[in-house]
Amino acid sequence: MAQVDQLQLIEDIFNCPPIYNAIFSCLGPLEITRARRVCRLLRDAIVHFQALAYDINRHLSAFFHDPIALRRLQAKTKFLISGSSTLQFLDRIFYPFSDMDIFAFPDTIKEIGKHLIESEDYAFLPGENQPKSFDETAVQPLDTSETRRVASQNSFVYSSGMSGLFRFKRKSTDLEVQVICASRSPFDCILYFHSTCVMNFMTHAAAYSLYPIATFDKRISIPFGSEHFESTGKAYKKYTERGYTVPNNLTYSAAKIMNPFLHYEIPRSLNDRYTWRIPLNVEELDLGKESIYDTTESGNPFQCNSWTLELEFRSYSKVIAFGLSYLIFRSPYFENSYTIPDVEFREVLAQTVDYAENVEEPLIEDGDRVCLDPLLPRLLECHKIIPKRLYDRL
Repeated sequence: MAQVDQLQLIEDIFNCPPIYNAIFSCLGPLEITRARRVCRLLRDAIVHFQALAYDINRHLSAFFHDPIALRRLQAKTKFLISGSSTLQFLDRIFYPFSDMDIFAFPDTIKEIGKHLIESEDYAFLPGENQPKSFDETAVQPLDTSETRRVASQNSFVYSSGMSGLFRFKRKSTDLEVQVICASRSPFDCILYFHSTCVMNFMTHAAAYSLYPIATFDKRISIPFGSEHFESTGKAYKKYTERGYTVPNNLTYSAAKIMNPFLHYEIPRSLNDRYTWRIPLNVEELDLGKESIYDTTESGNPFQCNSWTLELEFRSYSKVIAFGLSYLIFRSPYFENSYTIPDVEFREVLAQTVDYAENVEEPLIEDGDRVCLDPLLPRLLECHKIIPKRLYDRL
């Protein structure tokens, strides 16, 4: 029997797209990530596979005639696509009768709705207390307070981060697009979801998963609301039927076992090593000048959005619950609002604003005002090292 040259066979397999695409399609996201680190041959094959598997335009085409136009609008208005639609995209699966959820700032709701009606043939489905015409609907203004959320508020889900819901549907299909108006920010809405398995979202430039190992490998979804609430209980039942374990009545020892993939009690951010990020093709959007928001690199200020998963001990009981804590920071010197991990970092940002107000030459010009957003990644990095005054490190 002739001896098989295994090295040559491996090289032949992973240089043949039909073969390696069939192999990778049987692997989950975690296995593919591990395989990518084996060697350059596998890395190159996986890059090609992921370009096909994570084709965002193909995914969006189920809901939109022109995905490119929608993503251009997304880049302009900074809305997030989330919910089960993003979970399907990242997991490379399909849930029938699943809706598309868009989370947007209040001042962009009318523009997004107009695009759906005029360019995508959607019709507005008014709610019980909404007028029949979308043009006549009222949109609650943005809550500009610097809100702080603590872990003990873990049961306040769903409506806590939103101020309005606008439904759109095509006559020709059963598909529905829901545009959710964020009270404070779209990312704040994501952090108010019922459990971790749906804490995934897409910008125009990337797809993100906050708890990828728990979601795609362990198939565990940590709950944040009581199952006794009707809407929360239905959500837990739905995702249990989809193969997820939603643990309740956790003990400290059980929670400790899950810490390697939950990373609780430490500040998290969208640019940390625990967040899964998939870059999307932005060149095809033809957005004009290159922006720091078009990348998944560490210089993107959006990826500085932060939070902490904390343990919450219930009184007179060994049972614990998980909760999220963070603050929402906004300032006239920052173009966007951000979730930040703690009061100490807010003080760092306040010091930076104070410096910007008193320095003779503006740090960064954005039109007629100083824009400090590009400094945020470095500030957060320095804060992790020395959480004190940082002027000398700017």
